[in-house]
Amino acid sequence: MADPGRAGAGVELSLLVGVLLAAAVVGVRYGFKRWRTQRLIEDTPESRLRSAAQGYVHLTGRGMPLPGQRIAGPLTCRPCIWWRYEIHDRSRGADGPRTVAREASEAPFLLDDGTGRCIVDPRGAEVHATVREVWYGASEWPEVRIPDGTGVFGRFADLLLPRGRYRYIEHRLDERAPLLALGSYRSIGGAGAEATDDAVAGLLHDWKEDQAALVARFDTNHDGRIGVAEWEAARAAAREQVLAASATAPVPAPRHVLASTADGRPFVLASSSRELLARGFRLQALASVSVFVAVLAALAWIMTNLW
Repeated sequence: MADPGRAGAGVELSLLVGVLLAAAVVGVRYGFKRWRTQRLIEDTPESRLRSAAQGYVHLTGRGMPLPGQRIAGPLTCRPCIWWRYEIHDRSRGADGPRTVAREASEAPFLLDDGTGRCIVDPRGAEVHATVREVWYGASEWPEVRIPDGTGVFGRFADLLLPRGRYRYIEHRLDERAPLLALGSYRSIGGAGAEATDDAVAGLLHDWKEDQAALVARFDTNHDGRIGVAEWEAARAAAREQVLAASATAPVPAPRHVLASTADGRPFVLASSSRELLARGFRLQALASVSVFVAVLAALAWIMTNLW
């Protein structure tokens, strides 16, 4: 008869091996992603907005709100261009502190590098903000909007004073602070070929609404319909009319936008230098590799001594 104790131990050992294998896979994938981002930060040359090419770019400048826009951290009410906050219930339970609220800003803002400006759409970005406020209170939503202390003394005093049940954390990118950005850069609108083609298509659509006038104007063989050659003549006439109108009309300025990528490359916003940011990603990659090696060592020991 099988020993129930040994059977139970075998199941527990199998579960442990499965957990370790899953940890190894997660660790190596996370480490690879951190290493890949670090390489892109170091290897993507910095571009200036005045001459930036369409595609994946590395930009540096200063962030500022759009004209007429006001962005402020929800917990502190301090002005910024981007924010993220978390509120934790620190009352001890079976699972420890519980997150009761978490949100991040999705409002666009401007990046100015001295040669031009572009709109930054922060949705989907991995944001590294150096401004981080932490304080405590008795209510789920903070009654005191400004943390109790700032600087070294304030942080030290916060460690000594009694803390409330709730912990408030707010991260911010401040206005006009240095900003590094990696993402997909594109121009929208303007007087390019795409805008001209759209205008020609719109004019041809208008002409087709009045078939009698269209036939009277372009039916050169008088068969009562527009043939292929006659339609090409109509298209050429529409393009000529659009180009003539655009020559006298003011040219709309294109909008330049930095946003998330469609090919999986990282979209990163950071208020730190390239060197510090790359170092942080490198350390995270090394830590993940260390975890992976430790898990493999643990698996080898289990397979050798317990399996």
